[in-house]
Amino acid sequence: MEKYIVFENAPEQHIYAKIIYHISNLGLLTMIMGFILYIFGVLTPLVPLEELPKYWSLSLTQFLEKTGAPTGWRWTAMLGYGDVIPFIGVTILASVTFVCFLALLFRFLQRGAKVLAFIVAMELFFILISASNLIQISH
Repeated sequence: MEKYIVFENAPEQHIYAKIIYHISNLGLLTMIMGFILYIFGVLTPLVPLEELPKYWSLSLTQFLEKTGAPTGWRWTAMLGYGDVIPFIGVTILASVTFVCFLALLFRFLQRGAKVLAFIVAMELFFILISASNLIQISH
């Protein structure tokens, strides 16, 4: 008679997977809706679609200079533009790890897993520091 080993995922893995699934779908839907608003001209773009090809050959510095495109978190002040709206979806997708880790932190604290909670808290700290742009490293 053969013996089978049954592998069961930890409850935290189910939580993590569920969060990834839902937030990823929300982010993708938001990006698609933003893109549709942009393509169909519902919102005026910062860089008109017909002018876009003339900027393709420029360096990033030149592109930013000529178009006035936002850098860093400045895009949040330009949400009225059709080509900036899809950034909301990108931001939602980029937040997946943070939201997952936040849920894990509470789960580990609830469970009394102090070492795991500390590790997750440190990860959250570094994600926040990175996203805030408080530490800048240039090449």
